[in-house]
Amino acid sequence: MSQNRGFYIALTIFMTPILVITLSTAWYYLGFGPKAKVNYGDLLEPSLYLGELDLELDYQYLDIDSMERKWMLITFIKDKCDEACLETIYIARQVNILLAREQGRFKRYVASTASGLNLVQPGLVSNYEDLNFITIKDLDLLENKFRESQVDLFESPNIFVADPLGNVILYYSGNIDGKKLLADLKKLLRASKIG
Repeated sequence: MSQNRGFYIALTIFMTPILVITLSTAWYYLGFGPKAKVNYGDLLEPSLYLGELDLELDYQYLDIDSMERKWMLITFIKDKCDEACLETIYIARQVNILLAREQGRFKRYVASTASGLNLVQPGLVSNYEDLNFITIKDLDLLENKFRESQVDLFESPNIFVADPLGNVILYYSGNIDGKKLLADLKKLLRASKIG
């Protein structure tokens, strides 16, 4: 009797991992597995390196290597910053403030064509302190690069997130929920030791 009992115990120990793997695999392929997306924003695949996009910051070539290593929130506009654009810039500022002691790890930017910067509403600079302006020098290059990642760069409103190494990795477009954006950024900061 004890031999049979020992056999069944050994069989149970041997079969348990096989049974768990088989059931979990079946569970996943039947559509009950975890959702692939754990963040609110959309991943940019492949990510884009800002240093290759012919951009200027403060009338100089945007050189990622010479910049302070910070995360970046970037809103791209083609022409005038309309109401949706202003709302997006406001959301980015509020989210940045709500990061509390971590807010210094982010910088906020508006990227536009040279003519677009001239059309920006006059109060934008004074109302949104610490907002930085990037000038797009080669619009075709920029649009083509983002198109490769299947992203409409100027869909309004938009916020793109770049890591401290200059890689654009996430984007948000349409009706942007500030609370969900804040949750994403907190996750990024927890996972990252840089910036």
